[in-house]
Amino acid sequence: MQTKTYLAPTKLEALLKIREEHGADAIILSERTVQKGRLLGKKPMVEIVVGIPEVEPKALSATSKVEPKGIDEYDPTQSRLRKLERDVQEIRALVQTLHAYLTNGEVGSQNGVALETPLIAAPLDEHPLLRPLLAAGVEHEVALELLRRVPRIPQNAAVDALKRTLAARIPIGGMLTRESRHRQVAALVGPTGVGKTTTIAKLAAIHALDYNRRVALLSLDTYRIGAIQQLRTYAELMRLPLHIASSAAEVQEGLELFAEYDLVLIDTIGRGQRDEAHLQEMRTALQPVKGVMYLTLSATADTATLLDAAQRFAVFEPDAIILTKLDEAARVGNCINLALRSAQPLAYFTTGQRVPEDIVEADAYALACRALSETVQCLPKATASNPV
Repeated sequence: MQTKTYLAPTKLEALLKIREEHGADAIILSERTVQKGRLLGKKPMVEIVVGIPEVEPKALSATSKVEPKGIDEYDPTQSRLRKLERDVQEIRALVQTLHAYLTNGEVGSQNGVALETPLIAAPLDEHPLLRPLLAAGVEHEVALELLRRVPRIPQNAAVDALKRTLAARIPIGGMLTRESRHRQVAALVGPTGVGKTTTIAKLAAIHALDYNRRVALLSLDTYRIGAIQQLRTYAELMRLPLHIASSAAEVQEGLELFAEYDLVLIDTIGRGQRDEAHLQEMRTALQPVKGVMYLTLSATADTATLLDAAQRFAVFEPDAIILTKLDEAARVGNCINLALRSAQPLAYFTTGQRVPEDIVEADAYALACRALSETVQCLPKATASNPV
């Protein structure tokens, strides 16, 4: 196998170069960010090393060339297995902790000295884990309901139990499949400024470049010239067709035009959630769409704003929620409040402006861990004389 190194300002441009030269035959061996340029003018560049199989074209066509492989994000099956292994390890650790406490009244040792931890038996309003939940932005009643589900166990074990309890209650689902026997259509709706167009570009890049699917773009955002130009730039860079529509008839025309494509992604104009007249107008324009409807919301909005948006955009009957700008959110309790009180599951998180890197499938456990990231710091440190 021959190897070749590609350098580009973004991962998207590097992948485009690789696909242009080698199609789906290249296998990604490594990826990293490097600094290039003079001392005062260095810029970050994406470096991707690929392997090119040395086989005959006919033999090569019989091999798997669905998408590049070599790092975790290109092999979600392995990622899921690792997540399952992590979950099993955490459950095993909790069982061992509880067994040690029930048999010996111990939860571990430090320098050979047993550390005894009292059971959490305080009223819920005095529960030591209540303050971290509230500090994360979780609503008081939601926090109390979560704590009711945590058994009376040693305090340090309760932290892990609370994470799993919270993760189990956050609904996840609605992600686009990597392949389908029938065409998939997905539309993004939501308030202004939440990042719908950039999210569309990320999903398009992943499915077109990573999964080698035929992707087409359709835009209903005819009110903002800049938005159309932004999507057109992405479409030209990825060599994807783009259709502009301003009515239900033109949307139907676009869907018929892209009848042979694997995935059609529809961008819509951002609307103020209280602008009911325009929401109904856009709902009418989207009537020909038979597919997945994503409600796109910003993780930086407060709980009241998120819940109000979810209620107002319910006219579109969204199937799932995309949370954007998680990298900008100071805390994520608002997202948890939304997830626990909304009828739709979480599908994707976006964590920056890079295309397509900064988007991941929603992860309930990761969200729970981030919400409780300050919990351990809020608890007193354990010592032989002051067990926690």
